[in-house]
Amino acid sequence: MTMMALCDGGLAMKRRICPRCGSKDTAKILWGTRAFSEDLEEKLKKKETALGSCCVSDNNPTYHCNKCKKDFGRSTSLNETLTNSIHFCLGGYFGGYHDVTISKTITGALIEYRPPIGAKDATPIVKEILSVDWMSFVSDLYRCYVSDWKNHYVDPDILDGTQWELEIVFEDQSIMKRHGSNAYPPHWKKFISVFKEYISAEIK
Repeated sequence: MTMMALCDGGLAMKRRICPRCGSKDTAKILWGTRAFSEDLEEKLKKKETALGSCCVSDNNPTYHCNKCKKDFGRSTSLNETLTNSIHFCLGGYFGGYHDVTISKTITGALIEYRPPIGAKDATPIVKEILSVDWMSFVSDLYRCYVSDWKNHYVDPDILDGTQWELEIVFEDQSIMKRHGSNAYPPHWKKFISVFKEYISAEIK
């Protein structure tokens, strides 16, 4: 039972986690003209479903967060196609930083990884990957909802600690930036695992 969860004695769709605030109190957005039914009315009362407008487009969000009131889950296919380079760094003043840059090339992409200075059994990595692997990496990255993350996540009660930054550059040179200090967005573990898989380096 992967996509369904037992709820109130029956089966209900498992709710998505909001990529901005982390709440599970989310609803599937229904777009277009809908005929009302008892089932739909019940889902609306439970806030499992929300109604969008009658206009349907490829850029419509698919979910709504009942807690922070933000919509999320828009198509990322255009962003995936236009992504030109990705830079990610993670670390701190005392332990050093993991630094990764992945740049699109004619044949795929070039991965450049620099481990923290002084890290045991860690060496820089420079390698090329094929176009199919680049496309797979970018797709996996956007599945972590990076487009829906807040611009920054900060825990003001912790000094120093761990900082991180994600920078995505598109073909028109526009930039998407996300960063944080001792605080992380939802889906963070999945996000880190994507880098580990394609870089073959231990990032934590």
